[in-house]
Amino acid sequence: MDAIVRAGATAARAVAGARWGSRAALVAAVIGAAACGSAEVTTEAGGTSGGTNGGTVGVGGAGVGGGGQGGGGTTSSLGGAGGQGTGTSTGTPSGLPCDVADVIASACASCHGSPPAGGAPSTLLSYADLTAPSAVDPNLTNAQRSVARMQNAQSPMPPGNGVTATPAQIAALQAFIDAGYPKGECGDADAGAPPPDAGVPVDFPNDPAQCTSKLDWFLGNSLGDVMNPGKACNECHQQKGKVVFAAAGTVYPTGHEPDLCIASGSNGAEIELTDKNGAKTTLKANLSGNFSAKSIAGFTPPYTAKVIFKGQERAMIAPQTSGDCNSCHTQNGASGAPGRIRLP
Repeated sequence: MDAIVRAGATAARAVAGARWGSRAALVAAVIGAAACGSAEVTTEAGGTSGGTNGGTVGVGGAGVGGGGQGGGGTTSSLGGAGGQGTGTSTGTPSGLPCDVADVIASACASCHGSPPAGGAPSTLLSYADLTAPSAVDPNLTNAQRSVARMQNAQSPMPPGNGVTATPAQIAALQAFIDAGYPKGECGDADAGAPPPDAGVPVDFPNDPAQCTSKLDWFLGNSLGDVMNPGKACNECHQQKGKVVFAAAGTVYPTGHEPDLCIASGSNGAEIELTDKNGAKTTLKANLSGNFSAKSIAGFTPPYTAKVIFKGQERAMIAPQTSGDCNSCHTQNGASGAPGRIRLP
């Protein structure tokens, strides 16, 4: 009988070892990486790095990835020209001169798309949209109201701290107004074309809901920048009164991975951020797929972003102002994002 009991205990330990072996190995690896400070930040154009040794990155929202074309327009989130998909579409500015269409695409369309997202009250994509009376002040057109908001440091558009629109963007829209709202067809000519640096086309919205690594984070709020992949980092840190990151998120191999799924397959992916002045900062994903920077000196939003991995790229189409990437890039996507920040 004793021999049978001992044999049963040995078998149970073997099963447990098989079940927990890969998880234990990964935990050992992330502990070592956290001790050494695995996050890496490089900044170009004279900026200084703001590394994250010991910083916490619990991020992982909607994947940066090509949401393909939905509703006739290209999607706005990190990942552009995917296959045909569902998902929110920002649309393509139409009936507008090229310079005005460029302003709308870069500064407005991510929220003022069709349908509007992020609390925006109206669509601003077409000639008719811009020349219609403003719902806030019917004495102004939407174009005039847009210029006023772009120049308003207390309540700017795009959202951010101080005036976020560039002088060139404001000047282009004001010149359009001063010239009597001339029509153009620049936006229509390019409608449906993949944006530059869109990465390899994928059917991103149809990615299955799965944890590719089959490993979940189970150590709670510990181990610094490898913890809580898939969770919105700044949202949590604000609630707890901790440091708020200039930028933080999680990169996943597929588009709809759940919170706390460890994205070990994204280790080493580069996230290149470009601010409104053209300054570039590169962050690297760690063994959990997390990336972060506590601060980036001289970095001025709005910014664009792209993920670089094994010689391929996936780019964000619309400029952003929030550094809490996973607050939009959730498992199913929020505020126009199609899902997770996704490898190209």
